[in-house]
Order: sequence, then structure tokens, then C-alpha cells
Amino acid sequence: MMMEGYYEDYSVNKGIRIDQSRVQLLSFRLLTIFLASENLHSLCNGEYDSGADILANTFEKAEIEHLMLQIATLFRSADTSALDELTMNPRWNPNVGKLEEPMGSQAGDLSLREACNKIIHAREIKYEIINGDYEWNRFLKPTIYLYGEKHKNKWRAILDVKDFCFEVCHTPE
Repeated sequence: MMMEGYYEDYSVNKGIRIDQSRVQLLSFRLLTIFLASENLHSLCNGEYDSGADILANTFEKAEIEHLMLQIATLFRSADTSALDELTMNPRWNPNVGKLEEPMGSQAGDLSLREACNKIIHAREIKYEIINGDYEWNRFLKPTIYLYGEKHKNKWRAILDVKDFCFEVCHTPE
């Protein structure tokens, strides 16, 4: 019995389709925030109402976190489809950082898939900061520290944002 309004798709890809160009655009936006951070913060003067201070202090980290979450969710969904061999492209799972699990143990490689999991499940995010001439001129380095807990074991993931952004460009289609 065919459901009314149901469309049977006979295409090659059977998983949830992820638009690779969308993930690439999100990655571009994420990386450019880090690359622009030094210049943006050099324009800050420490006054709460200056335009540069408002943009840097209000939007920089919030936008980074939203973009990371969007990218991680999209890539993770596409990777699950690739794992189940529902896509034309094979899995892509390179190293994009380091993982201490449990925290304090010897750091191992952080695969792209696991980085996405850690982003999605992180309870705390810390940024690597490079000091400027003044406190308000500090800017972000493209390294993020993610903290969380899995089965009562605390973990720490050190994400190389540049590698992450470059590697998610290979989202399985």
C-alpha cells in the first residue's frame, strides 16, 4: 500500500543528503572569524560602546560556537550515512586535533568524526588567546579546547580549527 504524498526516491544516495557546499560555506565562515580576530581586536579601544568592542565581545565567540555546532551536526549525519554505505563517497575521517580521554591521560589523535561528537556533547569550551598590546586587544588563536564527560569519565579535546575547517570540506555526498 502506497502512502498518499509519499515519494519513493530511487537515487544512489539513500542516507540523509547533506549539501557539501553548505558545509564548506559554514567552514569558510568559521575559519575567517579566527583569521579576522587579530585585526578586529586591534581596532578595539576598551570602551564598552565602541563598534569594534561590541562586535568582538558580543558576537565573536557566540558565532564560532553556532558555526561549529552546525558543521559538526551536518558532517556527523553525512558520515553516518557513509558508514552505512548509503553515499557515493567513501568516509573521510582524518586527524584534526588531540583527545585526552580520560582527561589527564596521554593525548591521542582526535578524528574528524570524534571531533564532531565532542563539539556536539561539549559542556565547556575554552579558547586559546594571544595577548595584544592591551587587555582588549587579545585575539583568538584557531585552537579550541572542548571539555565534557562520557560514562562518568571526563575528557578534553584540543581542536585545530584550521584542520577541522579544511577537512570537513570533504563531506560525503
